[in-house]
Amino acid sequence: MKITSIEVFDCELKKRDQTMSSYNPVLIRVNTDSGLSGIGEVGLAYGAGAKAGVGIIRDLAPLIVGEDPLNIEKIWEFFFRKTFWGMGGGNVFYAGMSAIDIALWDIKGKYLGVPVYQLLGGKTNEKIKNLC
Repeated sequence: MKITSIEVFDCELKKRDQTMSSYNPVLIRVNTDSGLSGIGEVGLAYGAGAKAGVGIIRDLAPLIVGEDPLNIEKIWEFFFRKTFWGMGGGNVFYAGMSAIDIALWDIKGKYLGVPVYQLLGGKTNEKIKNLC
């Protein structure tokens, strides 16, 4: 299985402004030649920063097209060690890495037919308290 493309969805839910009250998620979909895809979120969607998230995904995507999406650690290691901003990056770079990482785990879970939490070690709680 190979990564064929990464799509970026810049979801402007309301007027984007510079405050925390503005929530405009940037989602990605990593597509593969087998038809599986995975979803991730660039964690810069609060106030200013969402457009930077779109930009970093567009910069990182070509670097992994053709790679095996199940080899998550290899891709992560490549981003971290072989790109200029990987080791000394910042919020934008790491948010892009994170979105791709999340999408790759989503693909792996679908491929293996198991929920991602099982791939990450299993349940730790039967219930989660909602504090919102």
